[in-house]
Amino acid sequence: MAGGRPYIIYSRNHSDYTLGKKAEAKKELILEAAKSVFGRLGYSKATLDDIAAAIGMKKPSLYYYYKSKELLYIEAFSQEWKARLSHIKQLAEHEPNPHKRLLLYIQSSLRYYQEIVSAHTISIKVLIETRAMFQELFRESRGKETNYYATVIKEGIAKGVFIPCEAERVGYSMMVVKDLIQFEEFQRADFHQLPSIDFEKIERDVLYTINLILNGIAVQE
Repeated sequence: MAGGRPYIIYSRNHSDYTLGKKAEAKKELILEAAKSVFGRLGYSKATLDDIAAAIGMKKPSLYYYYKSKELLYIEAFSQEWKARLSHIKQLAEHEPNPHKRLLLYIQSSLRYYQEIVSAHTISIKVLIETRAMFQELFRESRGKETNYYATVIKEGIAKGVFIPCEAERVGYSMMVVKDLIQFEEFQRADFHQLPSIDFEKIERDVLYTINLILNGIAVQE
């Protein structure tokens, strides 16, 4: 009995490990199919039925892994988004002036967001309806964005570019302002039933407002 017990435990663990690996492989298969379907049909037109059919899976089986199209979309592209934003940050670091660096980073991130919306044909209605969910799921990324702003502001204080201030609060305000201006434009486009979002207007308004904030903490020469 004593000699057989380790074998039983090993078998159970081995079985769990095998099932876990199979589940991971299935999720990877689903994610690759999702990327293909979203890329071909766009976010708004793609359905879970389309994704399930692409890999010969029934929709109820797909629900076991992903409960909604939104969650599947985010997981399918989240790593790509994080990698791109990290690259944008690295490029911004080449700008020695903290004030200009913040504006460059924000401008680049806004343009990347436009690329995502355009490439995946995400409708105005969907952008509005999923805003709260996207913010919740990207809470960690939003926190990192705020910390990045604060870090650059602190560098600016050390260099004599900005006056001493509460860098974290200023950084958080910048993130909130950027989000609110974007969302206001989404709502305006939806209310007036415009065919598309004016991303150039969003960029102008965001950069103008962020610049006002930064000018407010800038050392006056």
